[in-house]
Amino acid sequence: MPLFLRSLPLSLGTLWHYVFLLPLVIIFCIPFVLLTLIPLVGLIVAPAMGAFVTFAGYRCALTARGRGNEPALGKLVRASLFYGFMNTLVGAVFLLLSVGVVLVLAKLGIQPSLTMASSPDIPWVPGLAIIALFVLNTLFTCAIAVPMTAVAAAASPGRRDPGPFVGFGRGMVSLTLVWIAWFGGIFLFGFFDILSESVTFAMQNTMGNLRGKLSNDVPDFHLIPFIAAVTYLIWGSCWFYATAVLVWERHLSRQEAQKVETVAVERMTAEDLRALREARMQRDEGPLP
Repeated sequence: MPLFLRSLPLSLGTLWHYVFLLPLVIIFCIPFVLLTLIPLVGLIVAPAMGAFVTFAGYRCALTARGRGNEPALGKLVRASLFYGFMNTLVGAVFLLLSVGVVLVLAKLGIQPSLTMASSPDIPWVPGLAIIALFVLNTLFTCAIAVPMTAVAAAASPGRRDPGPFVGFGRGMVSLTLVWIAWFGGIFLFGFFDILSESVTFAMQNTMGNLRGKLSNDVPDFHLIPFIAAVTYLIWGSCWFYATAVLVWERHLSRQEAQKVETVAVERMTAEDLRALREARMQRDEGPLP
């Protein structure tokens, strides 16, 4: 069975742990929100906070898999700063590449004002650049999932750091399929529309209460679809975390099997050399008189 299907039961256990851990993670990140308002500092802190929340998800998946351990907060913070900075740097490179695609297409005579026949209101070339940027970021997110899982598993007192790129690019097919299925489901079920309407309702309701009156054009708020949308968004990320854990376990198993095979070959080679040496000594000494 493919890993992205085998991870479905694990995603439910991950969701169970994540629901309880996520509020604590958000509370921990609240003091750092103010730092995001500082120029340059915010460029480092905001991605680090995102990476920290992601590490919490991987650790929930590890716990649901029976690989939970005592967390080392210092290791998690340092790893979050590193991956947050790296994600920002890689995102900037991808953005430059996407803009470069637009410029190259413009040089070839394809103007940015060219529009798609099916949707004349959307410029075709900038739209293509946005799609390319999204695809590149998605592939990088899937490629870095296993290294982040390994770091999350090692973020415990006394555990050795495995390195930031162990298993980079492993399980790309399963992880990409999970990402596509999750993101596609968001649009298929209209969860973005439900969330946007809920946010609009909350904002307009709050402003109406502050002014002492409520606007007549406030959208309706439907509680059950809102809960379903939020649950699906959180579960989809847990499905991704669970798949990454299974890919990481498979990577560890293959590494262990390779080590055993290497040791067996080395021992066999040493024994063969010893036998060859003894046979040569007997040949040089000649038959006994």
